[in-house]
Amino acid sequence: MYTFLNDVFIIICSYYGFPLLNFHALSLFTLVEFCLFSATIFTLLKISQLRKIIIGIIPIFLAFSLIQYIKSNPDDEIDSLSISVEYIIIIIFCLLYFYEEISAPQVTFIYSTKAFWIITGILIYSAGTFFLFLFSDNLTDDEWKKWSIINYVFTILKNTCFGIAVTIKHTPDPLLSYESDSDNNEIPENNLTINSNP
Repeated sequence: MYTFLNDVFIIICSYYGFPLLNFHALSLFTLVEFCLFSATIFTLLKISQLRKIIIGIIPIFLAFSLIQYIKSNPDDEIDSLSISVEYIIIIIFCLLYFYEEISAPQVTFIYSTKAFWIITGILIYSAGTFFLFLFSDNLTDDEWKKWSIINYVFTILKNTCFGIAVTIKHTPDPLLSYESDSDNNEIPENNLTINSNP
């Protein structure tokens, strides 16, 4: 919802010729997007050491973005360096999630969880638009209009993954129930009965 409202605001600012408002909106969007993505990945991680990595990186990036915001020229309309660094960090955070799932799987089929689709959507969007925003400073307005279709395509893919995540129903996983039984050292009862004739 925030992405949609921000895009509408930017289109209005561009149409009526308010580049300074455009710059502020995009700078704020970078911070909000980073915080939301980081918080989402943080809540989905279970290993405390991986969570500490995220907690350590967040303030460093926020300080970096603030410095870039102060140093940037509002006439550029976009701070491509902050966006590029954001996407590199978010991609690393997503890889931490997949590393955790490989090293300590929680479910039999990872694609049957909401978390998988949320992280996949974030990863697809961050990786797909990384180079577009990395080179956005070198693009003219006409070139940006031409190549901005990349941003729209990956935004749709991201939202599609989020939509799949919302529609997935939570069902208990056999892997989790098997592991909990093993942890409790419970021996499954044999319900098989043999009928014998005398």
